Amino acid sequence: MSLTKVYDWPRIRADLKRLAERFPGDFETWQLIGGGACWFYRAYLERANDPDFRVPKYSEAEEQTWSSKDLDFMGMTSEQAAAFFGSPFKPETHTLTFDGMEIDFLEEGLRLTPLAVSASAREIRTSEFVFYAIEASLLYDERFTLLKVKERPQDRLHCDLLAEFLMFEFCHEAEHAPELRPQKWLSRARNVKTTNLDFFQTDERLKRRLTIAITRLTSPEHRGLNHWAKHHLPGYTE
Repeated sequence: MSLTKVYDWPRIRADLKRLAERFPGDFETWQLIGGGACWFYRAYLERANDPDFRVPKYSEAEEQTWSSKDLDFMGMTSEQAAAFFGSPFKPETHTLTFDGMEIDFLEEGLRLTPLAVSASAREIRTSEFVFYAIEASLLYDERFTLLKVKERPQDRLHCDLLAEFLMFEFCHEAEHAPELRPQKWLSRARNVKTTNLDFFQTDERLKRRLTIAITRLTSPEHRGLNHWAKHHLPGYTE
């Protein structure tokens, strides 16, 4: 049995809102992962309308491989989720059905752990509710690593989208010094480079934007980025 494929961020967001209203308190302890989180980062990148980093153009066939589940979370085990929602997990889809929604809870991924995901979860405040999504660099690590184990079309698409988003965000944050959190930036950069040694080496858009942005960072609190760039950004000189 396969799930009906719904590729629609407004639909996912509407379902998140329903869960937030139905389970206040509990909902805040769940982190959106998987295809739903990739859709969030896709929507975020699209809204940003950056001149260099954009959502790739997908063929109709590629759109149909984005995700087979919208609502994947971490925050409970499968057994806890089944008891919480009063609905058994279906082994063929690894989801439970609740109020017309197909929901999955992942206890641990290939690289993902509950502690790492919850500790770095991104808080997203909409006009109507708040939800938490997995940090993009952790999801990129999971997808990038999965591709070394098996080739699934959706993992390749997700991985490429997350790489584009991360390049945008590294540049955007470095270009906006008053809002830059240097230690967080450096931590994420280290994580991404650990996942993919070539991440900062090959994309000319990324190298150009980061070189310009980091060269302009002259405050002592930003010296860590200048030091990082000398070692990890090809062609960078102070």
